Amino acid sequence: MKIAIFGARGIPAKWGGFDTFVTNLAPRLVMRGHDVTVFCMPKYSLPEKPGTYEGVRLIYLPTIYGKFTETFLHEFLSSLYALFCLKKFDLYYVLGCRSSVVYLPHHWLRRMLVINTDGLDWIRRKWGRFARQFLKFNYWVARRIAKHLVSDSFELKKYYMEQWKRETVFLTNGGEIVEHKNPSIVQKYGLEPGEYFLVACRIEPENNIDIILREFEQTSIPKKLVIAGGANYKSKLIDELQKTKDERVIFLGPVYEEGHIEQLHLQCFAYVHGHEVGGTNPSLLKGMACGNVIIAHDVRFNREVLGGHGILWGKDPGDLKAKLEEVHSNYNKYQSELPSLCIDRIKTYYSWDKVGEDHELFFRWVVGDANSYSESF
Repeated sequence: MKIAIFGARGIPAKWGGFDTFVTNLAPRLVMRGHDVTVFCMPKYSLPEKPGTYEGVRLIYLPTIYGKFTETFLHEFLSSLYALFCLKKFDLYYVLGCRSSVVYLPHHWLRRMLVINTDGLDWIRRKWGRFARQFLKFNYWVARRIAKHLVSDSFELKKYYMEQWKRETVFLTNGGEIVEHKNPSIVQKYGLEPGEYFLVACRIEPENNIDIILREFEQTSIPKKLVIAGGANYKSKLIDELQKTKDERVIFLGPVYEEGHIEQLHLQCFAYVHGHEVGGTNPSLLKGMACGNVIIAHDVRFNREVLGGHGILWGKDPGDLKAKLEEVHSNYNKYQSELPSLCIDRIKTYYSWDKVGEDHELFFRWVVGDANSYSESF
């Protein structure tokens, strides 16, 4: 198959979840004999702008970088490129519904559009009223132009069926088991293994880092709270968070060096996950794959991924504080039980090899190269 992938910023991954997803999925499709092209933004790509990455063809197209512009303009140009280039693709895989209107010409030409719904973008608190309406409109468009819609969690599948009566296919995200610890890496950040709680994500309102910080400040736990991440736009939220006077709190900013975020996970005391907008979040999978004790925000998407193998917290004042103190006081109990169960869950349901195999089987089915396809989980 000739497959085009839209919606990632660049590979190898330097920023978001879709970048990590494509960095792992696309080479596996190439290894299975397929011709894969990924459209990239120069800012989020390697400085030398290689033409390929592990056999994946990379196309770099410009955009105007900013919170409201970069994704839409880049996907618009990517769609035009794919529309008029001499190379025709068997399948057009679009990650996210944020810019669905730009793929209308492909729909009119009856091309095989498969759209990964991602989460519920218009709910994100970082967006203003106009942006939310625009995103919701694009989701409406996606439901009408996609030959197939993909959801990365069963809870998202339920949502789309309940709210919009539209069937979606379950194809999830993945995590890579990492076990080798290198204490010198975390020490470069002024940290000691086992002496910090970790938060690792983009700093956006729906990830609830403000609540995590506030609840941690109310504890007397003699460990640090390390926040690794940032935003790709000027953020008032980050400015406010960094006003904390708690000397235990450390902001690392985005961590891009290869292998460093994994080492921060491997050597943390516990990982605190605050995401509330679905579905299967790469940060949560990374924490599970690294064998973390996970303290996660209690929403249905996180419950599905963890499968009962984490500690859940709610937004009520004092709830997360109590969970942090509980984990600190009874750490040996949680450490002896939860990490191995999380790693087993990754191996069984969320391995990258399984993600690659499931995507290939589905793609072969939609282009008519396979007689049947059944979701497996």
